[in-house]
Amino acid sequence: MARAAAKPEVTTEELKADLDSLREDMNQLVGDLSKVVQQSGENGVKAGKSVFEDGLEAAEEAPDQLRELIRENPLGACGAAIGAGFIGALLMRR
Repeated sequence: MARAAAKPEVTTEELKADLDSLREDMNQLVGDLSKVVQQSGENGVKAGKSVFEDGLEAAEEAPDQLRELIRENPLGACGAAIGAGFIGALLMRR
């Protein structure tokens, strides 16, 4: 910002006017910032609800998908169960 040439004399009325103007600008800035924060918070809540609903839906569908997978490949499902049991037994042993 370029500086204006300094006046040799500044009156108290000019200082008061400058302070009032600065005070108004600060109040406007605080108001704008609070609106931005509020909007960001609302957007975050909406996004969180959406993720929660998607996760809930996926959790509700998971048992059906698992049953279908086991029906399509029963030998693979048995092998996976045996492998998981073996690993679990190894971990419990230690």
